Amino acid sequence: YTATSAQVNESDRLFKMATDFVKERKYSDAVSIFRELAKNDEHDAQYNLAFLISAGKGITKNYSEALFWAFLSQLGKIEKAEELTEDLIDIVPEKVLKDVREKVLEHLLVRFDNRDRAVLTELGDFYLLVLEEQDFENAYMWYNVASALGVENSSDIRDKVEKELEPDTIIKMQEASRKRYEDFIEETVIESEKTTKTMEQDYES
Repeated sequence: YTATSAQVNESDRLFKMATDFVKERKYSDAVSIFRELAKNDEHDAQYNLAFLISAGKGITKNYSEALFWAFLSQLGKIEKAEELTEDLIDIVPEKVLKDVREKVLEHLLVRFDNRDRAVLTELGDFYLLVLEEQDFENAYMWYNVASALGVENSSDIRDKVEKELEPDTIIKMQEASRKRYEDFIEETVIESEKTTKTMEQDYES
């Protein structure tokens, strides 16, 4: 799925509008726009939303919700988000932190089910950046899928992560990544087969 240029322009326009609202201190208006953009996985909007929620501007303070959006924007390579997640991790209790991490993973997996290629490296990064202890096995699996689908820079990271794994683990995770890869392309294949069939039927009739 790729956004059309009209959608991109629209989201840019909304983002600017929300930023202007912040400058005018119309925080609740800014929050509602950033929230819509954040749900569409616009990482800079996720960061701004996390920041406003953590500051309690335009909406009641909620550290666990702020952390959820901050993690997602960090996975989207928004550098400022790293500092915000660190601050929030220090504030929230361990159990809340665990719940938020699980929610982040759920959110990413929904994007995987929706065939969002951009999420593949974010899933890999999740296992290296968001978890308390790095999980090289699962990170390797996702980078391997991303690499197979031609996602930029993913093969370099995959090869670095591979060096952290034992040979038998590598084989096991390669099998797991093949399954994920097939899940990912299966839908796309089914779609294109449908199109071919319809074309053949049109041709025959």
